[in-house]
Amino acid sequence: MGLPQLGTTEFDLLEAKYETCSISELTVLANKYGYKTVDSFQRQMRKVGVKRNATTGGWEPTGINIPLKLVMAKEPKIIAAIGDTHNPYQDAETLALTEGVLEIVNPDVIVYMGDMSDFYQISTFSKNPNRLDDLQKDINSTKAMFRRHKAKFPKADKYLIEGNHEYRLQSFLWNHAAVLESLDCLKVGELYGLEEYGVKHISYEQGLMVNEVFLMIHSDIISIHSSYTAKRLYEKHGGCGICGHTHRGGSYYKRDRFGIWGWWENFCLCHLNPDWIKNPNWQQGFSLIHFIGHRFFVEQLPIIDHELMYGGRIYR
Repeated sequence: MGLPQLGTTEFDLLEAKYETCSISELTVLANKYGYKTVDSFQRQMRKVGVKRNATTGGWEPTGINIPLKLVMAKEPKIIAAIGDTHNPYQDAETLALTEGVLEIVNPDVIVYMGDMSDFYQISTFSKNPNRLDDLQKDINSTKAMFRRHKAKFPKADKYLIEGNHEYRLQSFLWNHAAVLESLDCLKVGELYGLEEYGVKHISYEQGLMVNEVFLMIHSDIISIHSSYTAKRLYEKHGGCGICGHTHRGGSYYKRDRFGIWGWWENFCLCHLNPDWIKNPNWQQGFSLIHFIGHRFFVEQLPIIDHELMYGGRIYR
């Protein structure tokens, strides 16, 4: 796969389309010619001397890469960051333990850090045929969690940051059924029932910026060792923040002339030995971020063998 040969009718048609197409059409073209991302497709087009014409209907910013802003009052607030349950691979015992401790903490905000469902059936990996009819059942498991949390944490504002596994749905539709992508019923928010359960939706890799100083994202970066991803996210984004995706706990700190910065990795709440990977280097847990205005403290809570220590007590 690749671009058509220069000078051919197919290339001339591609060039005419490329210069004025919308962002959704640009994605379709990238997929058609075998490019994994729109950026790689555009780089190749630039190499052959074709540029998009922004004055004749070219791409316009959508805001998807601009973090949603959350501004909290100056009095102490607590954000609970939980994620990577990968339903139906969630560890029910670990998730119940997490919920029990959060009932004690009573957070002001809960941020679901992504990959709450696995979307196994529409992945690009080899799949067990016995599980191909279970997608709705898997999604219902995630909906049950949101329903439960609405009852357990009624005062908490709730946000879902899409992970790469939720993003599998859009990728599948764009690659295999683009005509269905516009249907509201096939959006993650509708499938999860987010509006019903009072959960605000944040697109994949958009992120949530808290009090202008702390970025919460799922992440599209992963490294092999704990804290390595946190370091890479500091190098990419700067500032401070927390990510999901790695299934590990970890932190990275950096001091320079402008201050002290930190990034954290937020563990996972899925089983540590699912059937699709052998002996992964994962750890279970979640994080609490304590805010007083622009000051914050990240408290990481690892869960080991279904036990958690918080406030000088062991919870099982």
